[in-house]
Amino acid sequence: MRRRLAILGALIMVFSLCGCSGGKKAAFSASKEAYDNINSAYVIVDEYGSNLYEAWRLGIYKEDDLSLDFLAKELNMDKEDLKAGVAYLFYEEEWASLTQEEKEEKISNGESLFDFALELVDSKFSFCVEVVSDTYKANGKVEKVQELLSTAKGQMKMLSEKYSDYEHYPALKGYYTTTNAFFDFCMSPSGSFEQVKTTINDYRNDCRNYEKDLNYIFED
Repeated sequence: MRRRLAILGALIMVFSLCGCSGGKKAAFSASKEAYDNINSAYVIVDEYGSNLYEAWRLGIYKEDDLSLDFLAKELNMDKEDLKAGVAYLFYEEEWASLTQEEKEEKISNGESLFDFALELVDSKFSFCVEVVSDTYKANGKVEKVQELLSTAKGQMKMLSEKYSDYEHYPALKGYYTTTNAFFDFCMSPSGSFEQVKTTINDYRNDCRNYEKDLNYIFED
């Protein structure tokens, strides 16, 4: 009788360990998928923030040199994308309802619109920042980040519900939260030039620390 109980106890322990191992593998797989999506979003957001900062700086310190060619070169951005950003800025309210042909027509006038507006605006740096920000909307990168973060949010919700005690969840949540906050700031930057510089650097440093720690765990 005792022998049977001992065998039964051993079997229960084996099955328990197998279940635990399977749970850890499932949690790891789910969290890696979320990490990949957050990381892909961060790459775009980091570039977004860098270009906003540079556009702000150029608008202040290179005011006499401003042109789409100059911005494209200094920001390492495609000129056609910037022209689309200018067109989006001027026609944002109707942009979604325009046909592709109508969008292309307005984009073709992007450079002349930029030059025209540059002579009229009170704040050249604000105008440059708006153009860069709207470029990310026009070329679909804002929408891409939103999709990636939304997917990651759903994956993390599932992870927290099924594997609430998963050891790497806090770092993953921190990476998601910080990347999302960085993205929100890029969508609506505010403050002085020095404040913007500090804010972007703080977000970047925090995100890179999370990415560094998590990449060590999830690297292939």
